[in-house]
This record gives sequence, C-alpha cells and structure tokens, in this order.
Amino acid sequence: MQSDEQLELYGAWAERWPADAAELLDGYSGAWWVGGGWAIDTALGRERPHGDIDIVIPRSELSLLRGWLGGKWQLWCAFQGALKPLLTHDSDVLPIGTTSIWLRRSAYGLWEYEVLLDPSDGETWRFRRDTAVTLPIDEALVTKDSIRYAKPEIVLAYAAAEHADVEWLDEALPALDAEARAWLAERLADDHPWRKRLQAPQA
Repeated sequence: MQSDEQLELYGAWAERWPADAAELLDGYSGAWWVGGGWAIDTALGRERPHGDIDIVIPRSELSLLRGWLGGKWQLWCAFQGALKPLLTHDSDVLPIGTTSIWLRRSAYGLWEYEVLLDPSDGETWRFRRDTAVTLPIDEALVTKDSIRYAKPEIVLAYAAAEHADVEWLDEALPALDAEARAWLAERLADDHPWRKRLQAPQA
C-alpha cells in the first residue's frame, strides 16, 4: 500500500485485478506474468483487493510492450525513488537503477499498472538479485485461469530484503512446500530471521 508521502508526491493507484491485466495484454506476443501480493494470494487460494498489481516482463521485451501499448498509455521509469517519463520518441535506454515502469492513461488519471523489468526471458527465469540463480520458466511460474503467476517462493525471495519480520512470512508459509522452503532459505543471508522459520519442521 502507498504511504501518505508517496500518495502526496505521485498520486493514487486504481484498483486493478489480474483479469484486468489479462484483458490489457490479450493478444500480446511477449512473455508476462503477475508477481507481488497477487501471486502469493493466488497460491493461497484467496482473492482480495491490493493497492496495485505487478506485471512482470523480460526487460529485453520492453520495446515489444511499448509497441503493443501503441502510445495510448503514459510510461514512467521508476528509479532510485524518482519517476521520469519514458516518452514516445525515447529509446529503451533507461535511467540507471530502473527496475519498473508505471502506467497511466494520462496526467489526469490514476496509475493503473506497475511493470517490473526482469532479467528473465521466455524460457529461463533469472533472479534479479543474483542472475546466476535460474530456473526453467515453467518451474518458476504457475498458471491459474490462463494467467501466469510467479511462484510464492520467488515473490518472497524479492520481498525478504524489505520484510524481516517473521509474522509477514508466516502468512505465506502455507503456500510453500518443503522444496520451496529450502529454495527460499538458500536465497537469504545467513543472519536473516526468516531462515530459522523456514528450516523449522513443518507442523
């Protein structure tokens, strides 16, 4: 969810669901999937509103996405706590530190989608924080209702840098089998408080 400071600086987000993303990208030829909290909730078998929705695409396919959107959307680069418009005539050389693109229809509209730029491609998933960590793309994603989602251990591997409290992890634990817990534990620093919780015997 947005903080009051973020809301004041950048404006609000529209409520969007995975089905909305699927409609936006219906017929799109590039790879995409849903990450973030939506992916966790899908693995847990529940649906609830979120503050935003994360669409993930391979970074190498940004031009393809821009072509699909056809100039009907404003694209803004999110980098180092700042936003910069990615104009129609700009190249795909992004500001250093850009990890996502925010989409809205106009300056008068709400933000609608955050597009995360991933080092993966259509065949291989790569961990952005350590690209030597890879999986076949079909092992990194799960499909529900024709929409692909990141597996929960992958979402948590990214979230671990921001969430150290074990209570936050506990909510997602029912979605992780023993193999997923072991994989996630390997991605964590030795002193991360999640490691002991992940390595504890399952009830």
